[in-house]
Parts: sequence; C-alpha cells; structure tokens
Amino acid sequence: MMMTNGFGAILGSTISGYVIDNYFTHEGIKDWHQIWLTFAIYALFVTVAFAIFFKHKHDPAELELSKH
Repeated sequence: MMMTNGFGAILGSTISGYVIDNYFTHEGIKDWHQIWLTFAIYALFVTVAFAIFFKHKHDPAELELSKH
C-alpha cells in the first residue's frame, strides 16, 4: 500500500481504525451511522480549509513556455 498510496494512506487508515475501535465500537458493535457522519464532516472541514488556504498564483507566461 505504501508504494502506491504513500505514507499518508497508511497513517490515515491506522488512525481511522484506532478512532473507530475506541470511539464508535460499543460491545463489539460498530455505530456505522456516526462513523460515516464523523468522517464526512472531517472531509468537509478539509475541503473548506483547502479552499481558504490554497492560493496558486497563475502565471500566464508559464503557459506560453510549456510544450506538449
């Protein structure tokens, strides 16, 4: 998995497994509704943070220099 997806995927799956086991599993039963809701809210937060903080400066001169 590390070769195709990188260390972030390994770290993310390890942390999400820990979170699910410790916060959303009660007497061996997983609360899937809350699991999906929690991770969907996290994805929304990351999307909004990316939209706010990512500022790519487009330079039209760079486009003229690129060749296909």
